[in-house]
Amino acid sequence: MPDPHDRSVASALKTVEQLGVLTDRLRAGTSPINSAYRVVIRSLRGNLNDTHAIIDALQTLEDSVKASSRGFYERAALIGLAQAKRDLKIYDLGEPEPIQEDGVQAAVTSALSLVEAQGDKVMSVARLNMGDELILGDDSRQGILTPTPILTEIAFWITGLSVLLYLSSTKKPGLDLVRQAVAQIDDNTTQTCLNVHGQVVAMQEDFHLTGTPKFATDMRAPPFHRGCRTAVAIIRRDFVKPEVTGKMRKEAIAQGKKPKPSARAGKAHFKVVGKSVQKFRGGRWHRYKAYDTNIDARTAAARLNEAKRS
Repeated sequence: MPDPHDRSVASALKTVEQLGVLTDRLRAGTSPINSAYRVVIRSLRGNLNDTHAIIDALQTLEDSVKASSRGFYERAALIGLAQAKRDLKIYDLGEPEPIQEDGVQAAVTSALSLVEAQGDKVMSVARLNMGDELILGDDSRQGILTPTPILTEIAFWITGLSVLLYLSSTKKPGLDLVRQAVAQIDDNTTQTCLNVHGQVVAMQEDFHLTGTPKFATDMRAPPFHRGCRTAVAIIRRDFVKPEVTGKMRKEAIAQGKKPKPSARAGKAHFKVVGKSVQKFRGGRWHRYKAYDTNIDARTAAARLNEAKRS
């Protein structure tokens, strides 16, 4: 049977995987937020000279983002709470604290502020009659009214709320606990998360971050950058096993030595095909053909670009 340290790390990895699935649902073309933007953009084509139509469409968009983001945030909080239950059970420390609504509401407010800023810009540009394409975009580019920054903000809070709920739910005064960073190790892991994977700090101590990207050099908890896929594991100090941490560090170092897919292929895809880099990095490009790995997709995109040049 795995020892407590191993089980805590496995629990954190399970959380990262569940958050990844949730983020994939958020960014999917059929997600409620992407769908809401498509509906609003479609309703405004040819109607940008109608102020009342713009106001109504923007209000509908805000309502959709508010409801949808709350659903994603509440799910993320439950994932963090589930990790807390698993880990407290490992060390027989009782039940976690209940979910704090304040964090969810703050995250919703953050996403809505971006939608409102988009709306203000849309109204200003529409008054100047600068063209529908600038606001709504076209087949080759995004306009002002785009879900991309909203999705990025919600993805940030999905990780942040999960970690916040986990840490607040596992507070046990009087116990000697430590925290360990646990990253999802694969071809998409950033240098920052490779470097911090396995790092152990005290409960009130910051993780020290090296590499890029990162928000700061010293941070209390993930997300350490946009798109961060690192969780935290709470471990009793007397159960920490150096060999478990050593195995984690070897895994990160080995991954760091693997050749990275060329970013140039991604740019070539964007120029030739006219699809977003986000869709491309998701393993799909020209005519939405699917590939097993990002490397396969990027290689195919690079070949397409070479064929276009020749």
